[in-house]
Amino acid sequence: MQPTQPTSLAGLADLLAPIDARAPRDGDFDFLARLYASTRLDLHSNTADPAFVASLIAMQQRLQGAGYRRDFPDAASMIIEQRGAPCGRMVVNVATDAVRLVDIALLAHARNQGIGRHILGALQRWAASQGMPLTLAVHHTNSQARRLYVALGFQSRSRTAFAEHLVWNNGTPSHELHAPPSPSPP
Repeated sequence: MQPTQPTSLAGLADLLAPIDARAPRDGDFDFLARLYASTRLDLHSNTADPAFVASLIAMQQRLQGAGYRRDFPDAASMIIEQRGAPCGRMVVNVATDAVRLVDIALLAHARNQGIGRHILGALQRWAASQGMPLTLAVHHTNSQARRLYVALGFQSRSRTAFAEHLVWNNGTPSHELHAPPSPSPP
């Protein structure tokens, strides 16, 4: 992903406080591998050889990163820190018509602490300040995350075999978000 935060996300860091978000650094490789592995419990439960499972998880992480770079070449990848320690990562893409939370992941100890809710709230405020909806996709098996998204006002847009695509419009119907201003009455 991009080594620096693009200027298109200017102001987001202020909304995230006291949570910090920074660009990934060379020393983050082990953290990112551990973070990704923590999100793949489906593979850990496999009865296969642990070395094979570790290799499979590493391959899946590389494929995920390649897919994000291909599908969202301008996305910003950010390390989420709390009290100076990395606890997660998010990938955000700003397009002309929407802000997309491509991915968010938190280490197990950082889940259910309000960090994800805080980050999503900051992204909602930032997207609203840009006059754009915030979109994301949630895997069908991630019911806990889906409950959080719905509680924060996200609505279902579509479904695929693996995921549900959600949108948050700040109470504005999506067809009105980028409509040209109405002419003034005569």
